[in-house]
Amino acid sequence: MKKTILFCILMLIISVNVSAHDAWIEKKGNNFNVVYGHGVETESYVSDKVKEVKAYDANGNIVQAVIEKEGYPVIIKPKGNAAVITLYFDNGFWSKTPDGWKNKPKKEQPDAVESSHSVKCSKAMSAWSDKLSKPLGMKMEIVPLSNPFLVKAGGSLPIKVFLDGKPAEGASVNIGGYHKEDMKTDRNGMADVKIEKTGSQIIAASIKIPLKDNPNADILSISTNITFEVK
Repeated sequence: MKKTILFCILMLIISVNVSAHDAWIEKKGNNFNVVYGHGVETESYVSDKVKEVKAYDANGNIVQAVIEKEGYPVIIKPKGNAAVITLYFDNGFWSKTPDGWKNKPKKEQPDAVESSHSVKCSKAMSAWSDKLSKPLGMKMEIVPLSNPFLVKAGGSLPIKVFLDGKPAEGASVNIGGYHKEDMKTDRNGMADVKIEKTGSQIIAASIKIPLKDNPNADILSISTNITFEVK
């Protein structure tokens, strides 16, 4: 009985850890790194999981950027003043088995009891304009409805979450890397997020979509985040 309880607790922890991992963008000097992990704990990843990176200026125009995928981490080098950098990170298929989570589709894991396709999006903001209060066309995207750089600790930031260009109702939203209770977006995909401290901010949103007749996964698990600095 004790072994069964311990096994269930372990599987719950593993499940939470897998689903809570995220990918985001961190500024390093004049360049940006693609980071993968959970909270302050980061992990290496296969560079091919970085499927798309785009850089934009404050007017929403594309800025050319060099993407270096050799080694870890993937490095983004914009060739101009980038106000926003976006990321599409395909974390692949994950199957839950009696031995834990495996980074394989369910068709390759006969003992899978649960499977998902994990997709992660990110938006790093370093400047603001009214042009950036509209979606940029990401698969899943958080859009600030006011200037995030004017928010002070203790204040709040209204956001809108989009999925495939439409408001995402019922998406789970949190701040600080999955350490606090989630809130849900309303029918218009909106939420009001409290900013509790100064410094680097990461607001994340996620949603799970059932997949029908898919040999690789039962669920599309998609998340997105936005990062910026509060002074």
